[in-house]
Amino acid sequence: MLQSNKFPGNVMDNHPPPEKVATIIVSRPGVIRQALRTMLAVLPQIEITDAVGGGLRALNLARQNRPALLIIDSSLPEDEILALLRQIKQEQPLVRCLVVAETTRQQAAVLAQGADAVILRSEPTERLVEALNNLGLW
Repeated sequence: MLQSNKFPGNVMDNHPPPEKVATIIVSRPGVIRQALRTMLAVLPQIEITDAVGGGLRALNLARQNRPALLIIDSSLPEDEILALLRQIKQEQPLVRCLVVAETTRQQAAVLAQGADAVILRSEPTERLVEALNNLGLW
């Protein structure tokens, strides 16, 4: 039974649960992609719809599936990341893009191209969760 903050005791809240946030992970296959999947799997708001290893494939899937969130890892070449950000923001400006960057220079570059949030690979997992929460998707 759901608890409600509106009324004392065990009262059912008639509000439907929030929809899951359709998410595409853009990262080369390997340890980083699997780590992102594992970290995101514990967040009930996130639904990983696809994981792809390239910017063009991500763009095509985003055009088809209209996700709410792209999580882009710096395992892709930087020019590919920047091109993906430019294109997705031009075509679907409401899609939120979180980039996991390798360096502070790369962090600045992706922000300049429209990334909504950036974390560094060296940051703790809690920072990823904080950045996701700050995107306003839930």
